[in-house]
Amino acid sequence: MIIGNSLVDVWTHYVSYVYNGTMGIDDDQQIREQFGVTISFTADADFKAVHPAMDMARQAQYVKKVLSTEIDQELGGSYGYRIFVNPYGNQFKAAVERLIKRPESKSVIINLLHPLDWERKMQPSLTRMACLTQIQALIRGGQLHFFAQFRSQNAWHSHGNFKGLYELQGLMLSSLKDNGLKVKQGGLTITITAAHLYEADFNKAMRLVK
Repeated sequence: MIIGNSLVDVWTHYVSYVYNGTMGIDDDQQIREQFGVTISFTADADFKAVHPAMDMARQAQYVKKVLSTEIDQELGGSYGYRIFVNPYGNQFKAAVERLIKRPESKSVIINLLHPLDWERKMQPSLTRMACLTQIQALIRGGQLHFFAQFRSQNAWHSHGNFKGLYELQGLMLSSLKDNGLKVKQGGLTITITAAHLYEADFNKAMRLVK
């Protein structure tokens, strides 16, 4: 497990760890990969710090993918669409309402991945299988904790995913406070089943190896 109190620290350790993984192939490209990676940000983690190797334009694009319902044609989808405009309802709103009603609930889950045949019928504008598959919110000890699951993740651009989830957590925290729930920022834990780096990023990643 990679545990840290800053986006820069966690990201650099994560990239280094994946770079030291095994070689593989994805879409005829060489990759380095690690399976079953867990990352945990402390409740007071600094998400404002920037590393010189971070692509900040890409980070902004990934944050928008989490928070906006607009379909990003380059990235092939929108997590925000799946969270806020899901065909069977606004999952974010439902999560907030459930936490207000039952703060101790263990069933506040936002699902972003569905059977492909179903997705093609219901959401033809979404062309790719979501890499972010699930988000669970838990309130314990007066803190709102987030747990997220990725089926696959490009470690080099992961700082954008992490920042986006942090912003989403902050949005939920504000919504809960606005509804009278006394809760503070908690931790953010992310599990990645298949973490990888593409060959095009090998040299950049090598400079971060610890």
